[in-house]
Amino acid sequence: MSLPLKSAVLIAITSGLLLGCATSQKIQVVQPGDHNLSCDAIKAELAKLDKAEADIESKKGVTGTNVAGALFWLPGLAYTYYDAGEATRLVNDRRSAMTTLYNNKNCAP
Repeated sequence: MSLPLKSAVLIAITSGLLLGCATSQKIQVVQPGDHNLSCDAIKAELAKLDKAEADIESKKGVTGTNVAGALFWLPGLAYTYYDAGEATRLVNDRRSAMTTLYNNKNCAP
């Protein structure tokens, strides 16, 4: 194998390992304008949080990325789980903030 080809292969493998971590979108717990949300808008936000949590959980299962991480780069797999845990914590904190706002506005269930 020639030197440029070896370099290209090494770069491809390294890139794959670095990009192989599945990351989850992080949600800002308190967002500008939250206090102006209507009861229906708060309910819609809570529904979005449920979807976001389901998306996060889907990255923690047996996925191609996680299998590759387990086989080739264990720290990447560990980071995927850490990242998912952090994203879940933020979703739960946002849900708590939205629930408090919902209750303070005396929204009917």
